[in-house]
Amino acid sequence: MSNISFGTDGWRGIMADDFTFSNVKIVAQAIANYVNDNNLGDRGIVIGYDNRFLSPEFAKTCSNILTANRIKVLLTDQATPTPVVAFAVVNYKAGGAIMITASHNPPAHNGIKFIPEYGGPAHKGITDKIIEYVKKVVESNEINERGSEEWVRLCEPKEDYIKAIHQLVDGEVIRKANLNIICNPMFGAGIGYTADILESLGCKVKAINNYRDPLFGGSMPEPTMVNMKDLIIAMEEEKADLGLATDGDADRFGVVDKEGNYISPNQVIYLLQYYLMKTRGWKGTVARTVATTYMVDRLADKYGLEVIETPVGFKYIADALINKNAFIGGEESGGLSIKGHVPEKDGILACLLIAEMTARAGKSPTAIMEELKTEVGCLYSKRLDIHCSTNAKEKVLNYLKEYKPDSVAGQKIKNVISIDGQKFVMEDGSWVLIRASGTEALFRIYAEGNSMEQVDQIHAQMRQDLRI
Repeated sequence: MSNISFGTDGWRGIMADDFTFSNVKIVAQAIANYVNDNNLGDRGIVIGYDNRFLSPEFAKTCSNILTANRIKVLLTDQATPTPVVAFAVVNYKAGGAIMITASHNPPAHNGIKFIPEYGGPAHKGITDKIIEYVKKVVESNEINERGSEEWVRLCEPKEDYIKAIHQLVDGEVIRKANLNIICNPMFGAGIGYTADILESLGCKVKAINNYRDPLFGGSMPEPTMVNMKDLIIAMEEEKADLGLATDGDADRFGVVDKEGNYISPNQVIYLLQYYLMKTRGWKGTVARTVATTYMVDRLADKYGLEVIETPVGFKYIADALINKNAFIGGEESGGLSIKGHVPEKDGILACLLIAEMTARAGKSPTAIMEELKTEVGCLYSKRLDIHCSTNAKEKVLNYLKEYKPDSVAGQKIKNVISIDGQKFVMEDGSWVLIRASGTEALFRIYAEGNSMEQVDQIHAQMRQDLRI
């Protein structure tokens, strides 16, 4: 058995290396044992999959294992976004879901997520139990494979999901604006969602990369500036008001405005926080991860709201949405959801809310951010990914335990936060977070400051001090 472990969002691996049919059967049997031991089988388990190579076949394998264990299966009729599968769990009152996806990872990767009955990412207590079941399956070598089609029902959650989305997004505001929008599902499972919804609301829509390509056009299905050059070109050709993208399983988003500016997830999160407070009058708490912008905090301070800071991983944001009265939660890597929706990151919803905001304001997200500067100022964010050897990673981790600088980039340290990695918050509001990857020989250095020059100085000092 290869090393099967659940990270921040399920188990992922390289196909034909560790992500094999044999290992998928082990994980599916472990999930079946967990489902049966918790009396969830009669409620049915939704199984969805993305557009990756062999994803439908891996989904069928999971279906076979579950039905062999006398668990009802609701198998999606086509490639389906992760947030739609999560919605289906709640909508059908199912016992959970298996989602076959590697999200935004390279084409050679695939993965399995287990989505519990509340329709959000599985928390650590659940994934730890599933890993225990995995070990027991490996030890016993007991896998039930003689499934039955009688226990399988095809499901079509798209129509119900879109109806639910219309309850969360002000379609009339969008309809009146006659927006011209380019949609880019990046060859992924989001094909036919954002574009179809916006077209039904009277927008002029052109979709690119809207067919299945398991190689994702030779790139990664991750909606970053680097991977969306074709979207920007299409926007220039069509003189579009917005460019909206979703990643491989449509749980993450990418936004480009009419000036060709990439609106980062950090910026989208605080823009939508501001928009929902002003137009919906929403109050309560706001949730963000430890790596996400403090612009969220500045807005919350101004309007008397509490901010919940969580470790990295949307499962922690989900907990805040479910249990801590958060009306919006987000992370800098492109995950976002709001109250009234499933507690799973949803790139489709985020894109539609940005379209609504743009329509109501009659101006671009960049213009709205410029106006916000007068209210709360502006912070600049940047993440640095540093690959290193395994030995170097261990040395840095050990060094970090004793690393206690008095200042960073000339600013005295006001606070140290250690909920996920090591974070230093300075007196002027700038901060830096050093966080090691749990699966790779990789460090991520997140920094935010009052200018990009300051951010670069923070990164430079961290590299020098930590020798990476």
